[in-house]
Amino acid sequence: MTTKEIDKLANKILYHKRKYYDGEPEISDEAYDSLEEKLRQLDPENPVLFIVGSLDGGKVTHDIPMLSCQKAQDIEEVLKWSQGFDLYIEYKVDGLSLSLTYEEGRLIQAATRGNGTTGDDTTIVAMKLASIPKTIPMKSQIFVRGELFMPLSEFHRINALGGDNYSSPRNLAVGTIKQKDLSLLEKRKIAFFAFELLGYMGEAPLSDRARILKDWGFNTAKIEYLKEPTRKNIQRIFSSIEAERNSLDFEIDGLVLKYNESDAINTAGTTAHHPKWMIALKFESRGKSTLINDITWQVGRTGVLTPVAELIPIEVSGAVIRRATLHNREFIESLDVAVGDRVMVIRSGDVIPKITQVEKKGPNQVVLPENCPSCGFELRVEGVNLICQSNSCRDRDIQKIRHWVRIIDIKGLGIKNIEKLYDNKHIQHFSDLYASELTETKLVSLLGKNGSKVFQNIQQSRILPFHLFLAGLGIENLGVQIAKVLSKHFNSWDDIEKAKISDLKGIEGISDLTAGYIISGVQDPTLGKALFNKGVSIDYSSRRQRGGRDSRRNLLAFIGDTDKVDTDLVDSEQEGYETRGTIYVTGKIPGMTKKEIKAYVERNDYEWASLTKSLGLLVVGEKPGSNKLEKAKKYGIHIKSWEEFNAELS
Repeated sequence: MTTKEIDKLANKILYHKRKYYDGEPEISDEAYDSLEEKLRQLDPENPVLFIVGSLDGGKVTHDIPMLSCQKAQDIEEVLKWSQGFDLYIEYKVDGLSLSLTYEEGRLIQAATRGNGTTGDDTTIVAMKLASIPKTIPMKSQIFVRGELFMPLSEFHRINALGGDNYSSPRNLAVGTIKQKDLSLLEKRKIAFFAFELLGYMGEAPLSDRARILKDWGFNTAKIEYLKEPTRKNIQRIFSSIEAERNSLDFEIDGLVLKYNESDAINTAGTTAHHPKWMIALKFESRGKSTLINDITWQVGRTGVLTPVAELIPIEVSGAVIRRATLHNREFIESLDVAVGDRVMVIRSGDVIPKITQVEKKGPNQVVLPENCPSCGFELRVEGVNLICQSNSCRDRDIQKIRHWVRIIDIKGLGIKNIEKLYDNKHIQHFSDLYASELTETKLVSLLGKNGSKVFQNIQQSRILPFHLFLAGLGIENLGVQIAKVLSKHFNSWDDIEKAKISDLKGIEGISDLTAGYIISGVQDPTLGKALFNKGVSIDYSSRRQRGGRDSRRNLLAFIGDTDKVDTDLVDSEQEGYETRGTIYVTGKIPGMTKKEIKAYVERNDYEWASLTKSLGLLVVGEKPGSNKLEKAKKYGIHIKSWEEFNAELS
């Protein structure tokens, strides 16, 4: 059979695999297995044979979270962060982060970073890319992380073909890998740089791990190794790489600096947001000048008006910019910016459009509105802002509804659909989403067939975790993080409702001003009570309980290393519970997804963590990963079956 015929067979398998995961199988399991067996005989190394799970649309939970990278403002901040440790420095490539999983030497899964905990399954994309090795000479489970990107030469070639004019290489790369037309991956070049190796040479310096990645066939970003960093040599490397930025065939927006030695990495540790052992130093954003056509004012959920400059479109750092925020009343007055001015536009962090200065004044002067552009109500000046004081303002109402939908994650209900429902008088407040009059039939008639899914998503949001309920109310300064703090500090809504400002002021992160906002917000009958009256309720089971054995377990989790405390006290207080509150579950648990397992153990006051030497407990379900079991035994981690663990909780 020719190579072309083998490719045809592989594509046929991909087609039927996709149909199966879309819930529309066209052939029997036996017929599908027969196709795979035929391909295995003809081409046993064909990557299609090693794809695990669905081809697209599926979610993958990262065993080790893909955290963000902290950012430095300048060289001084980098120098302070470095603490004199040897540094490993590489390009900060402007692409899409990807995690690759290898088992028994074969690539079995690829996933995007997503939210850091779960990402999109992109295995089929990885299998198609020549820059990603499909096999490595290592049998144990290996994770390789890196960046997908489109070379600039390829980006310019595609734009030169005519048709669509793409704004940036990154956007085109992301759009390409999300297409169901897999032939695009053969027509367009997508490259991959590896920058992290996990699960092998765990105590080796990063420079050695990079050498291993190269030996395995991966491309890596440019590497600089800096021993005993000083202000002078960090500046030298930064300036050198910034100077060669324009000669590269891919986009970079700065440097990533990392501690090279494993001891320094382990000592630094991580936060919930980022590793402390790495930091990014970005180049100054490139700017261009353009004219302001108009200045519009947008009303937010708290009534604050935000001015937005409507620009003559200009391409900045690969993206076409048509609008840029002017922040607030004070910013406009201090910059003395008006319609007709020529302004300098940058992409702050190479992402957010920002006006930095007026290059040439036009004929107009600064004009501030006196009345709300949405409802016409008189505006009041408060600090740097203009505020709409109306209790019935369309744009303000819509933004409040949009905030609830975004926090609660009611999918399918975008801003256009919210506006349609509002203008048709079906919802005037976010609590109206749960009104008995808003039936599935009504939503379908207004939103088309998508209305049915929206209805189901609304119904599924009737029972909410305490912190999401609080954050969704739109109370000023009460975001998700503060809501999490409140949900752990107070047992119930009633407790918060009865609280005084003095009860909140002592809580970390809550100022006098924020405490005032929270007290008035929870006592506002149009917020929490309005939702309760429509049948929305709070699930308090996700709260971490205090007192009894839970407080002891929290104490132990906080202490971490029991060698540093009075072990007699720990043993007498522990009463059979683990010396740490961290847990990981491997293998299948019948009737539960990984997300449900994680939520279950966290409700019982365990902290979900990766399988490292510091893990407190490994719980084993059906068909557990042998590598994880071996690693746990090697580290001396306590192991229990799911049945034993569940019985103990009961």
